[in-house]
Amino acid sequence: MNRFLLIIFSLVLVCSCSHNDDLDVPPVQQHTVLIYMSGENSLGDDSDGFPSYMECDLEELVEGSKKLADNQHLIAFIDSPNPNEYPSIVEIAGGTRRTIYSYNEDFYASDPAKFREVIDYVRAKYPSDDYGLVLWGHATGWLISTDSVASTRSYGIDSGNNTASDYGKWMNVTQMARALEGLPKLRFILADCCNFQCIESAYELRNTADYLIGSPAEIPGSGAPYDELVTCMFSQSSTFYKDMAECYYNYYQKAYQEDPDYTKKYNYLIGYSVPLSVVDLSKMQQLADATKTVLSTFMPYKPDEINLDGITYYYYSGKKVMYDMQAVIKRHAAASDYAAWLSVYNKAVPYVRYSQHWMTISSNIYRDFDSFEYADDMYGCVSMFIPRNDYASSNYRYNEHIRNLQWYYAVNWSAYGW
Repeated sequence: MNRFLLIIFSLVLVCSCSHNDDLDVPPVQQHTVLIYMSGENSLGDDSDGFPSYMECDLEELVEGSKKLADNQHLIAFIDSPNPNEYPSIVEIAGGTRRTIYSYNEDFYASDPAKFREVIDYVRAKYPSDDYGLVLWGHATGWLISTDSVASTRSYGIDSGNNTASDYGKWMNVTQMARALEGLPKLRFILADCCNFQCIESAYELRNTADYLIGSPAEIPGSGAPYDELVTCMFSQSSTFYKDMAECYYNYYQKAYQEDPDYTKKYNYLIGYSVPLSVVDLSKMQQLADATKTVLSTFMPYKPDEINLDGITYYYYSGKKVMYDMQAVIKRHAAASDYAAWLSVYNKAVPYVRYSQHWMTISSNIYRDFDSFEYADDMYGCVSMFIPRNDYASSNYRYNEHIRNLQWYYAVNWSAYGW
């Protein structure tokens, strides 16, 4: 009997030691990045016989995936204009891509409910310690008309009929923010789309992610250099956001200098790149408060308006709009007021790379490049809407539409008659 008890005791002791050893080994952290590719538009067009921008970026993602570890999950939602394909979700790993879910009908990738559905599916299938999100597609920043999926502006235009047309439905940034409500904060949102880095969008998304990375200007159709950027997106460095922005900026600065595809056709871009910045979304309220204060020191009352001549603007749609936020305040605020505001801004926007020229389809912007005032400390590469009298026409109504955004109320534009 004693011998039997001794054996049992020994087995319990061994099992207990083994169990404790397991507890001492931390579980392997999992990391997931979702590329949301709204490509049922010109970005998915391959009718010229060449691979579309979408397919080229998918090939870059496949190449970049060769550098990833087993605990790093690179996932893409793909909605292309191919009439023979419905939207799908693929895993990209080890130099291959594998479909993990196929939809049995087409839908608008710009539908906020579908956007959330895709994110929920990825989170459920790939439980991870952190998530990153890439917004891939067309965008026009904050510009919206009504708060509906059928509105004319913001992110991810989808033709809705499996064509490469740039006529269709968009998702407003207000809808995007609501679609992300209730989720743990994303580690980052990379806006690989035009004009997204505006303060209005950043403020709307302030509760959804740690960092927002993007450009206030147009970006090239080729988008991010994913074969190089993938490892940065999964980096656990405390300055990963800086590495991502630098990778993007340096790629185009080099390409415009050396790549014949650019140097022959776009010689005005030699030596330049894409304006980029990183916003720390946790600092948005402090920046809103500081901006409200500094605006009160110089903003005139409607119909008077401030002088914006020579300041970089990032969007043209019949009117110049989306002026560089830092440049506007630097010009008009008193030195001491500007310094106080800038100390807050530099914490909220911890990384900036300015370019005085960038690729643009707007002849108006192109012609104005060399008239933009420039100083090393002038531009913060985040745009801000400044109300103007000529925005009030029925064709634009920007002064009215800005009221859809929370930033309008945060900085109290109504105090100046707008």
